Amino acid sequence: MAPAANATSQKRSNWGIAAITFLNSLATGVLWNGLGFVTDRQFHYTQTETFLLFIATGGVYTIAAMYSGSLVRRLGHHTSPRRIMAWLFGVQIVVAPAVYFGQSSLGLVVVAVVTSVTGALLWPIVEAYVAAGRSPDSARRAIGRWCLVWMGSVALVLVLMAPLTNSDGRLTTKLALAAIAPMSLLSLICLRFVAKRPAAHCEGHEVAPAAYTMHLRSARILLPASYLLVGALSPLMPYLLDRLDLPLSAQTPLTAIWLTARLVVVAVLAHVWFWHGRWGALLCGALCLAGGFALVVAVPSVPTVIAGLALFGAGHGVIYYAALYYALRVGNTEVDAGSTHEALIGLGYVVGPAAGLAGTLLGGGGWTVGIIWLILALVAIPACQPWVTQRRTARVLQRAPDQSRAG
Repeated sequence: MAPAANATSQKRSNWGIAAITFLNSLATGVLWNGLGFVTDRQFHYTQTETFLLFIATGGVYTIAAMYSGSLVRRLGHHTSPRRIMAWLFGVQIVVAPAVYFGQSSLGLVVVAVVTSVTGALLWPIVEAYVAAGRSPDSARRAIGRWCLVWMGSVALVLVLMAPLTNSDGRLTTKLALAAIAPMSLLSLICLRFVAKRPAAHCEGHEVAPAAYTMHLRSARILLPASYLLVGALSPLMPYLLDRLDLPLSAQTPLTAIWLTARLVVVAVLAHVWFWHGRWGALLCGALCLAGGFALVVAVPSVPTVIAGLALFGAGHGVIYYAALYYALRVGNTEVDAGSTHEALIGLGYVVGPAAGLAGTLLGGGGWTVGIIWLILALVAIPACQPWVTQRRTARVLQRAPDQSRAG
């Protein structure tokens, strides 16, 4: 294939992946950030029941993500990654209407669990397409653009859900999950523009600074910790906002504040460089995340919720983008890398609701914050260990020349 034709084909494939990312992030937004509103408004779940559903979906997501890399490799001997994505979209088209079956929430549970599995298998494949075939600089920019697409889509879904949560009709909130079917159908159409396989990896990979390995280790500990907080906060939001006597139509857009703040922070980080290799960036992200969570859960009022959600989103944006950035510089862009990334996210989605459930059973918001802070304190030890190791190594290297001169 001529270089010009190859470049045109690659550009079409990139646009196809971007469209698929946008459409399926709408589904992800419903699943992880809007599901609590559906269970509360439509099926009148208690906090305990909502937490249990989130624990179940997070568990299957983690397991599916862990094995997605090996599964894609095995299937790759017989078919292409593009066809695997087509199968996943087909499953979602068939399953999504099940939310309307019967009067119980069984259909909801089936849709939530199945789409958790398909999402865990889909995203590592998509991430491989995003970064493959690029130089490190080009891949960083592509990852940044990809983050803006999916984060913007997830934020948008909570705004789009507002009219649905403002109605007393029995079918309206279910529509948020049933909409996964037409979005998957559109994704199938977009697959026509996507290459059968991700492009070959670019040769001449520039060597990352040695310190980046330490940053990656910390970021990969902070990443599931950040999603632990997301997993605890998402099921709680409908019940926290009910206490503020806000109209239902305002609750999902208010929740979208943290998603919007995350989007803005990632847009900044993708275009500035001062934070690269600086421990202060990870520390600032972790403090904003934990502090914002505490404000939202323990001090419920409209001003504190707004401020807390903004801090929470900013902190999450720093940690998420840093984890991707360091993984890209130090690691690789194979499906296995995305598999690890998504499995860490799923782990947070299990532990977070579990901690929220424990806090709810013990007495409410204060207990939830206390348990979360305890877990974060335990996480801080391994997260700080790479920094300690790097400092010790630097001191040893600094002493060596001094001893040599003294000798």
